[in-house]
Amino acid sequence: MSAVIKTNTPFIIESVLVEALQAVGAEPVKVTENILQDQRHSGGLLVGDILTNRSDYYGLQHFRLINNRWVLRHDSSEMSGRVKSAKSAVSKGYSRVGAFLELVGQAYESAYQQYLGMLAEQERIRLEEERKARVEATRQQAIAKAKAQGYSVKETRNSKNQIQLVLTRTV
Repeated sequence: MSAVIKTNTPFIIESVLVEALQAVGAEPVKVTENILQDQRHSGGLLVGDILTNRSDYYGLQHFRLINNRWVLRHDSSEMSGRVKSAKSAVSKGYSRVGAFLELVGQAYESAYQQYLGMLAEQERIRLEEERKARVEATRQQAIAKAKAQGYSVKETRNSKNQIQLVLTRTV
């Protein structure tokens, strides 16, 4: 049922693979218990597999997580290879598995770069929130200490949005 086809890009991150499959028009669907009951495949399907709209002699070609990598499972001879889009009744042209995986690899690289950008943005936001929390904790600590020493505290912000505490004490 399977053939060895080398790809330059290992498909490791499921969300990035799904995005890449959507980009190339493969209409990915993750197998759930409900889908498992409805679909038939000679090589067997498992919950968690990612179905594509490409089919061959055995049934729908799909990706399965094997050793922490998503691997395309397909008929090595590609007998009866076809693509049927759920979005239209017209069948798209079937491309050989090697060409399809090359296309998915390119789309995966692009989606992976976007994924890295999203992670970097999340990290930047997290660090900014930590910085704001430190500033607020320092401000609260300074106000508490000043009040404990008998000062009244007036808080202002300057033009650079910096906090300025003015402490006054009457005698």
